[in-house]
Amino acid sequence: MKTSLSSIDIAALVHELQPKLIGSWVNNIYSISENRVILRFRKSTESPMELVIELGKRFHFTKYVRKKPTSPNNKIMTLRKHIRNLPVNNFYQWKLDRVIVFEIAFKDGFYKLIVELFGDGNFILVGPNKKIISAYKYRRMKDRDIHPGKIYEYPPSPNENITTLTEENYESKLKSADGKITKFLNDILGLGPLYSNDILAKSRIDVKNVEELNEEARSALYNQINVLKEKITQHEYSYSKYMDDDEIVDITPIDISKYSELVKIETDSFNDELDDFFSLQEEEPEYTEDKEVTTGKITKFQKTLQSQENHLKKLILQEEEEKHKGDLLYVHFTAIDELLTTIVNARQNDISWDDILKKLELAREKDIPSVKILEKINPKTKQLWVSLFDEKTSENAIIELDFTQTLVDSANTFYEKSKKARRKIPGANDAIARSKKLIEEEESAKDEIIVKVESTPMVIKRKKRWYEKFHWFFCGELLIIGGTDATANEKILKTYLTDNDYFFHADVHGAPYVIAKDGLTNLTDECFQEIATFALNYSSLWKDNKLVGDVYRVLPDQVSLTPPTGQFLAKGSVMIYGEKQYLKNIEINHAVGLVIFENYAQIIGGPVKSVNERTEMLVEIKPGDVPKGKIGNQIKAKLAKQCPSEELHKLNALTVNDILPFIPGDAEIIE
Repeated sequence: MKTSLSSIDIAALVHELQPKLIGSWVNNIYSISENRVILRFRKSTESPMELVIELGKRFHFTKYVRKKPTSPNNKIMTLRKHIRNLPVNNFYQWKLDRVIVFEIAFKDGFYKLIVELFGDGNFILVGPNKKIISAYKYRRMKDRDIHPGKIYEYPPSPNENITTLTEENYESKLKSADGKITKFLNDILGLGPLYSNDILAKSRIDVKNVEELNEEARSALYNQINVLKEKITQHEYSYSKYMDDDEIVDITPIDISKYSELVKIETDSFNDELDDFFSLQEEEPEYTEDKEVTTGKITKFQKTLQSQENHLKKLILQEEEEKHKGDLLYVHFTAIDELLTTIVNARQNDISWDDILKKLELAREKDIPSVKILEKINPKTKQLWVSLFDEKTSENAIIELDFTQTLVDSANTFYEKSKKARRKIPGANDAIARSKKLIEEEESAKDEIIVKVESTPMVIKRKKRWYEKFHWFFCGELLIIGGTDATANEKILKTYLTDNDYFFHADVHGAPYVIAKDGLTNLTDECFQEIATFALNYSSLWKDNKLVGDVYRVLPDQVSLTPPTGQFLAKGSVMIYGEKQYLKNIEINHAVGLVIFENYAQIIGGPVKSVNERTEMLVEIKPGDVPKGKIGNQIKAKLAKQCPSEELHKLNALTVNDILPFIPGDAEIIE
C-alpha cells in the first residue's frame, strides 16, 4: 500500500498544481498535528485552496475540512509573520528530488518555503538573503546545518538523474558497474526500486546482473529509460489507481507493469485521488453515539461481514481454478510443448508471422494434435489461447498463455496464483472472525448509550458558486442577487442583467442593485414581495434602524449606466427611464439558516419565508446595536442548538466568517 510520494509522484503532482499555485496568495498557515501543516492559498476568482503537507510523506490540495487550532505555535507564527498575504511567484520540484519549493515574492527578492519530503521531512523558510529564518526541525549534519542564520544548502544529490542522463554517460557508467541491474538503475536514475524494476521488466531482460548484459540488452534497457525520461520531461502522465479487490494498492502517474494483474482505474486528477487516499487514512474521529448510531454500526459491520465472506469464496474458488489450469497444462504437456516449441523456433529462424500462421493452418488441416488445440494467437501481445479437454467437466477449457514462456513457467505462474489465493485465506477468515466479534459486541451494547471522546469527523470543503460573491437568496427556484458595494452593483448590471430579468431597488440612498434572474417569465407575486424585502434588508434602512420602506421594480431596458448628454453619473449610480412599479410599505425581515448536506453544511440567508422554505434551522434577526462579529457568534450558537447532534460536526467546520455575509449590519436576535 502507498505510504508516501515518490520523486516521480512529486514531479507529476507539481505539474498538476502549478497553474493553481503560481499567481495565488498565501492566505494563512496552520499546524494541525506534529507533522501536518495546511497552507491556505487564494486567488481573486476562486475559493480558497488548502494544501495539506505531511512531512516526509505527501502534499496535495484537499477538499476535506480539518479542525484547526485556535492558538498557532511559534513556528507557525513565524511563517505567518513573513509570508502571509504575499504572492506565490513560483512553485517547483528541486531537481528530481523529494523536495518542493515555493518562491514567495517579497520586495525585490523572494522568500523560499522549502518542504523536504524524504526521511522525517522538514519545513524550512529561507529569506531573500538565502539564510534560514526558521525550520520545523533544527539539525546539524555532516554537509548541512539547518539552523537560523545559516545559508540553506539543498540535500546532496547525484549530479545526474533520469532527466539529464545521456546515452554516452549511460554507457560510461555501465562499463564501471557491477552487481544487480536494479541497484545500477537506482544509482544513475534516482527513482527508487518501483520504477527501476519497471524499467527492467519493460525491457524484457532475463538476466539480473549488469555484467551479464549483452549489447542488445544494454540497448533495450536504455530505450526503456528514454521512454520514461520522455514521459517525465514532456509531462505525459497517465494517472491510474490499482485495486486488489477493494484495497487500493497504489496510485501512480505512469503505468506500472508490476500491477498488470490488478484492476486498473484511470483518473483525471492525480491530486484528487491522493487526497481521498491519504485523507481517509487519517485517524478515525470518535464522537458521541447513541443507540440509533449503534444500530447503524451493526448494519455497517454486517455489510462488511457479507463482503468479507464473498471475498473468501472468491479466494477459495481462485485457489482451485488456478491450480486446475496448471494441472491441465501438464495433462496436455506434449501437445502444448510441441506447439510452443514450433512457434519459438520459427521466430528464432526469422520466419515471418504470416508464414508461421499459414503453416499452423496447414497443420490444423492435417489434424496434427499440437495445432488442433490452438484457439487463437496474438503476435503483438505474445499471447495465445489453447483449448484443452477437461475430464473433470467433460468440456473444453480455454487457457491463455504467453508463448515466450516455457510450458513449465506458465504452469508455475498458475500455481503461484493459486498459492497466493491460498495464503490470503487465513487472513480472510481472521477478518470474518473480527467482524463477527464486533457485531456481537455492538449487539450487547445496543441498549446502552455509548459516550466516546468528542472530535470532528472529516467534512468536504464546499466549492462556492459564482453568485456567492454577491448578496443572494433563492425564491422558489429563482436566483436573486444583489450588490455588496458600488463596484459589485456596476458589475451586476454590466455582466449579469439580461433581457429576461427584473431589476429592483429600494427607494433610498445606499441600496444594492437587485436582479431576479429569469424573473420576467417565472416570478410570482409572493416572490415580488420577498425580493422587495431582500432589497430593503441590505439597504441603508437597516443601518438607520428603520423597519419599513418602499421598493420599485423595472424592466432591464429601463436601466442604464449612461447619463443623458451633458450630465454626470456618479460611480454606482444608475439611470432609470420610464415608469417605476412600486411596492409600498415593505417590512424588513431577515433570517440566517443552516442547510445540512451529505458531506458538509451551508449557511444561507434572506427573507424569513424564503429561508424557512429551505430549512427548519434558522435564526431571525432585526436591526439592532450588537456588532456583526458578535451577532455572528450568537447566531452560530443558536443554530448549534437546533442542529441534530449527528450533524453538529458539519456546522462546527464552518466559521463565523461563513455567517457574516448574511448579516446586513449590526443587529439583534428575535427570540
